[in-house]
Amino acid sequence: MHVDMDAFYASVEQFRVNPELVGLPVCVGHDPREGRGRGVVRAASYEARDYGIRSGMPVTEAYRLCPDAVFVRGDFSNYIEASDEIMGVLEEFADDERVRRASIDEAYIDVTRRALVCGGPEPLAKEIQQAIRETTKLPCSIGVAPNMAVAKIATGINKPMGITLVPQDSVAIAEFLAPLDVRVVNGIGRVTAQRLGKYGITTLGQIQRMPLTDLYPIMGVKGAKWLRNRAFGIDGRPLKRSGPRRRKSISKDRTFMEDIDTSSIAPLYGTLDDICKRIWKKLQAKSLRFRTVTVKIRYSDFSTVQRSRTLKVGTDEESVLCCVALQLYKENRLPDRWLRLIGVKVSNLLSKQGQLALSDFF
Repeated sequence: MHVDMDAFYASVEQFRVNPELVGLPVCVGHDPREGRGRGVVRAASYEARDYGIRSGMPVTEAYRLCPDAVFVRGDFSNYIEASDEIMGVLEEFADDERVRRASIDEAYIDVTRRALVCGGPEPLAKEIQQAIRETTKLPCSIGVAPNMAVAKIATGINKPMGITLVPQDSVAIAEFLAPLDVRVVNGIGRVTAQRLGKYGITTLGQIQRMPLTDLYPIMGVKGAKWLRNRAFGIDGRPLKRSGPRRRKSISKDRTFMEDIDTSSIAPLYGTLDDICKRIWKKLQAKSLRFRTVTVKIRYSDFSTVQRSRTLKVGTDEESVLCCVALQLYKENRLPDRWLRLIGVKVSNLLSKQGQLALSDFF
């Protein structure tokens, strides 16, 4: 099964943080009516989506589409807490607790044995939905299939609160996939879909009917084989338990109210310093060190530059973080450009507990 939470961030705000928002069009992002109109929508409830609002859309555009939308800043710790509760519920249902976390709001679970004793996969899926709702107050959709690739596609068919069951035999799987757009395949993004579209390929059924060699010029030999397998629902990856969640990075971005000249030293340095201090506080709270610092610079035309530097040894020193971030900005900023956003990320995170390992120094 692939379990995917429905409008996760927005649902957390509606059902866990502020129940008064249930049934209202909710956008997670800065409120443009408070002078913070340069951000984007991080998530939209299904009520907001009915107005055409989508994640990644500028909040000003979302407000234009729905002036009555409720904009909330959101607290990421609330989402982490909800995610951990969801994964805990899934471990109770999965065979041998085999849960593979795919992201903060989705996971794959192996229920081969459990389905046999629960009257089949569909009753079990309903039971899982109910358990998640009772424990976390949140809705989810579930795709049931013989493998991860098809299960993920199935999940998106009947959202929200849907259950989609794909039969086990290969012929039925191919028939299920044939009419679907190529973009339903996890790994086919906008650019690849456009490339396929230039050859008139828009559905998985078209790929099923093509000779494999005809895909070589479009996708390359390896990519063609992979895509053809996905079009037929073939996925031999084992579902391995992902284990406890391990945070890979901590980042903060700042979108300026108005574009700023890159030569404006004081406000930019002050912003970088503030971002680094906020990241440092997160590191202290979680007892983490970092080795890699990344600075993101986005200009007024939305072109973005990201540059990283990896230290020889992990550290939790605030001064080191600020110094490296500032150096990266100085070395990579483009003169005579106007800045829209600046951000900092730390990664290669290490626990501060215990003695340093030799590998930490390389």
